[in-house]
Amino acid sequence: MMSAPESAFPPGVVGLTGGIASGKSSVCRWLMEHGGLAGLSADELVAELLEVGGEGWRLLRTWLDSGFFSSNGRLDKPMLRREIFSDTRLKRRVESCLHPLVLTAISERVAARPAFNPRPMLIEVPLLFEAGWQVFFNKVVLVSAADDVCLSRLRARDGVTEDEARLALKAQMPLERKRQWADYVIDNSAKWPETVIQLEKLQKELDTIVAMS
Repeated sequence: MMSAPESAFPPGVVGLTGGIASGKSSVCRWLMEHGGLAGLSADELVAELLEVGGEGWRLLRTWLDSGFFSSNGRLDKPMLRREIFSDTRLKRRVESCLHPLVLTAISERVAARPAFNPRPMLIEVPLLFEAGWQVFFNKVVLVSAADDVCLSRLRARDGVTEDEARLALKAQMPLERKRQWADYVIDNSAKWPETVIQLEKLQKELDTIVAMS
């Protein structure tokens, strides 16, 4: 398997991140469907790694309590997610197992792109800044939304209690710190048409990056 990158990805490979329930996936999907950009989701790569027998699954199986696995060996990801939000040591250990595998998988996909590609490639990474991966991207897009908006979306999406949702939001890196590191910020707090106006401008700017590289 290819190792993680030792230097930055090509200029046309753009990182996309944001807070939980900020709308990262919706933004990425719009840029792919309407902007014609290629896209890759770190969450989808994690899902592959955690399938029974997958490389990530095998690592976690060696030390994670058996209670996290069903009788057929499948990892109970919702249960693990809940525990991670309240147990910092568990969170760090899981991330130390999975992050190198995900970064390697991303590197393989990037390396497989044609040498000349006229369109940007988006890599959606929820914990991009937390993992320190901004060093690999020439440009990073941050999707943000107000806390109350994210709280409401998270409760509706995951069916969690308000306390669980607040705990998940609290576990994140502060948004203001992420803003300092991001090259572009998309505010997805309001109605979707307002977000689209920002995305149309962003799409043009990202295309310019590739044209100049």
